[in-house]
Amino acid sequence: MWMNKMLRPLLVSVWIFAALFASQIYSDETRLGRVPGTAVMFGSVSGPNTFTAAKVYAKNLDKNMLYMVYTNKGQYRMPNLMVGAYEIWSEHEALRSEHSWVRVEARTKIAADFTLKTGPADPLTLKTRNAKTGNAVSYDELYPPGAGRDIAERTCMSCHGQLFLPAFKMNKAGWNTMIGLMLDPNARRGAMIQEGSGVGSITDEERDLLADYLADNFGPDSQDRILISEAEYPLDEAELSKGLFVEFMLPLAPNTDLSLRSKAEAGKHRVLEPHIDNSGNIWGTNSFIGVSKLDPRTAEYSHYPFGIDRVNGNPYIQAHGMTIDSRDNIFWIEFYGKHVGRLNPRTGQMDRFPMDPEGKIYNIQGHTPDLDSKENVWFTVITGNKMGVWDRKTEKISLYEIPTPNSFPYGIDVDQQDNVYFAELFGCKVGVINANTKQFKEYPALASPCSMNRVMVDKEGIVWYSLVRSGLLGRLDPKTGKQKEYPVLPFREDRTVPLSNPYGIIADHKNKVWFGDQGLGGALIRFDPDTEKFSYYPLPRKTDNPNIDISGKGAIIYTSRSSRQAAIGIFYPDVTQMTSYAVFR
Repeated sequence: MWMNKMLRPLLVSVWIFAALFASQIYSDETRLGRVPGTAVMFGSVSGPNTFTAAKVYAKNLDKNMLYMVYTNKGQYRMPNLMVGAYEIWSEHEALRSEHSWVRVEARTKIAADFTLKTGPADPLTLKTRNAKTGNAVSYDELYPPGAGRDIAERTCMSCHGQLFLPAFKMNKAGWNTMIGLMLDPNARRGAMIQEGSGVGSITDEERDLLADYLADNFGPDSQDRILISEAEYPLDEAELSKGLFVEFMLPLAPNTDLSLRSKAEAGKHRVLEPHIDNSGNIWGTNSFIGVSKLDPRTAEYSHYPFGIDRVNGNPYIQAHGMTIDSRDNIFWIEFYGKHVGRLNPRTGQMDRFPMDPEGKIYNIQGHTPDLDSKENVWFTVITGNKMGVWDRKTEKISLYEIPTPNSFPYGIDVDQQDNVYFAELFGCKVGVINANTKQFKEYPALASPCSMNRVMVDKEGIVWYSLVRSGLLGRLDPKTGKQKEYPVLPFREDRTVPLSNPYGIIADHKNKVWFGDQGLGGALIRFDPDTEKFSYYPLPRKTDNPNIDISGKGAIIYTSRSSRQAAIGIFYPDVTQMTSYAVFR
């Protein structure tokens, strides 16, 4: 009853604007979207200062969906809203509007204006890298220049990034122990710092300098600090305002702190890689839970739990990557569990095939799969330094040693000639194995040291790769061997520190390259190979975009893995092309 009394004046204020509002930017602002049975919301956003590309949010409380659009010259249009009760608001950097609530029915037109003012950040949409809080510091303040920083950048940050080290507070002995773990060939994943790897090795003197540096700056008594971004994405609000973001959120675990980065925990949703099936649905690997299916037409999830496996180490099975064959069978690769899995969604039958039946590889861990032309399942073995293939006819797995030791094979993509390309995270190379001859070839990245995490082959046979810690997008022509690496803005003003962290990567049907970026809290970025220009689309919430997929109409499918509230998201760069919530290739 109290809530109804509070909501009534807000509901009235939203509807009053429908009679008063006239848009100069969206001349067809009252036109409904192209998805039948949906509604449209439109209006203006004002604030104390001039701004570019404010965000307007609408959260469907009935279906647990989050919509977002950008303003253009202070005005916005949000079409294709599903029926339901909505919480609506606007944000721009440190400015927030008040939240309002409204009921949306089919084929209705809602006008709502927002006024921005200084206010506390919303934990749901907070991106700490962009937060100008009291403990936010610059890169040079967090990492004072010197020999210690040089070593940390080459080793620790080359893999873990700029936000990892501040999470720890240890004395020199503690840091020495952690460095020793990275050097230990008998560690769970082997030696991460060694000759031949992307980061190289370190001398005893360098190890001592590094331990001193980390203890001095991240010791037991050091203050909690946040690394603030020292640059911003260059935004084109006219282009941004054409798009629509829709996130289908999963339930929160009890007592969740939305401001913290998500991590894998038993019973908690944490979707990693999304894939479109042949029936209009989106699937994703879901941490220790299993695999999950989203029907975006109804916003309903179906979950397929893995259960418990107490034989293969960690009792919780965790899949990292997955793929879908022509009959919509789901194949996943286990990071914990040591198996390749298969789900028949029509019957619910699950089968698991051991990656290493004879147990020859210590702590084998799989990563990402893809299908060849015969629908054999190729996959990377990140711990074990192998490429694997599950043979469809025999249902047996074969493993092949990668030439570069301890290369940590990561992302994968198979071209039309059954060349299986893969990214060597620590090897700092594009690797390829031919599915027929089983012959390897490797192409070192131009930048070194580096961490290469994803590869993709476009329709012209060009291989694209992301250098996550170098802020670079790479291009390789296997026919000529020619390579080029493009700096992804933004860099710090002196161009010494990359702020972009390119991740999951795919090409659209016009052969434009899309990739996810986690550097400033999460964005989708498009690269035009013809003009060599980037376009930037910051996401509604914090995420790191471990992988992305794309529909036949150019909608980008992503996940919010690093956000505490997991979701599968769809971004429509041109919302006028959206005629249904179903997504097909």
